[in-house]
Amino acid sequence: MKELFDLLGTGERKILVSLCILLAVALIFHQGFALKKKKAYSFSVETLPNQQREIENIEESNKALKMELSRWDEARQDIEEIGDKYFYKEDKNINQLRLDLRKIFRTTGIRIVSDKVFDWSDFAKEKLKVVHVQFAVAGPYVALKRFIHQVEIHPKFLMIDKITFRDIDTQTGRIELQIQLAGYYEN
Repeated sequence: MKELFDLLGTGERKILVSLCILLAVALIFHQGFALKKKKAYSFSVETLPNQQREIENIEESNKALKMELSRWDEARQDIEEIGDKYFYKEDKNINQLRLDLRKIFRTTGIRIVSDKVFDWSDFAKEKLKVVHVQFAVAGPYVALKRFIHQVEIHPKFLMIDKITFRDIDTQTGRIELQIQLAGYYEN
């Protein structure tokens, strides 16, 4: 091999040394930079499926959370609708319960035989008040049944708390009841 170098001239030797230096620089560059980039690329390719599964899991979790948020929004809207439509409003029209009772009495044709007694009470934790209304009514079974039905289908929160039979006349079919209703007010 030494004889081979002896055959080369000085200019050719300089070119050969320059090429060797260039080859050494290329190898150093390849070892130092290109292999690191290749390893990083290989690592990225290997971890890509795991990262894609993580993204899919996060998207599914995000979708589930959006659905839950949507259900909570619907529940909030339902609560607001219940408050607006079904509770009596104390601040707007406190006499609405009395007007509704008068309308039910007229519709059913039932006769009140005692004074109506109103009793207010507050719920401590909620912003609700309940009004208990006690009165006695008399009439035939059909009229009393119609009265109870009208109270049950009334759109506001007006409910029968208690019914007590006071008198039953078997000859005329007249029944006298003591009724306690509860109407719910929202502050």
